[in-house]
Amino acid sequence: MAHQMTHVGSVLLLLVVASSAQDTCPASSLIHGSPGQPGRPGAPGKNGRDGPPGRKGNQGLPGAVGLAGPKGQKGEPGFEGTTGKVGPEGERGEQGEKGAMGEKGERGDIGDHTSTLKSAFSMARSTVMSPRRNFPIKFDKQISNEQNHYFSRAAKFRCQIPGLYYFSYHATSKGNLCVNIILNQDRQVGFCDQVYNTFQVSSGGVVLKLKADDFVHLETTDANSMLGVDGADSIFNGFLIFPD
Repeated sequence: MAHQMTHVGSVLLLLVVASSAQDTCPASSLIHGSPGQPGRPGAPGKNGRDGPPGRKGNQGLPGAVGLAGPKGQKGEPGFEGTTGKVGPEGERGEQGEKGAMGEKGERGDIGDHTSTLKSAFSMARSTVMSPRRNFPIKFDKQISNEQNHYFSRAAKFRCQIPGLYYFSYHATSKGNLCVNIILNQDRQVGFCDQVYNTFQVSSGGVVLKLKADDFVHLETTDANSMLGVDGADSIFNGFLIFPD
């Protein structure tokens, strides 16, 4: 009896297991058909929405220099600018060509001959003493000095009428003599003579252009044997040639 009940339980357990196995088995395992043909591709989908802007990239390397383009057309002139500052004075240019002669002026009024500018003197030396070296030679004996333009005390002629003057001297010497004609403090010309134990007359002259208050006088060097006695005179002359 017990053996029979055990056999029945075993049958029931097999049925339950078989039933459970049948419920979980897929249908494909039961049907042995061939796989079907692949389906046609579907239509493309619509474009998606634009995404957000990306981050700014790093600055690229400079590009190569391009070829120069063709020259453009000349533009219209701009507006005139404001006047600039005055620049520094430039160098003096070369002298230009002589211009054409102007028209002849009207005849002037007749002048008065008594008002003509005058300046002249002639002075003599009256001493046997030799003059001092590099000092004005004194001529103290007046021959003519109407305008008083020669000053005996200073032993100099003073210009009071600007213009061209002629100055000369004649000197008696008994020995070597060198005489310089001085304008203000500058030597203009010099003359020298050499003699031994005999009288000799030497002379010299020059034309000078003087300004007002210029001074002219004579000087000697170490060779200073100038005399001034009767029969052996030494004189200094000067006169205006052309006034300015």
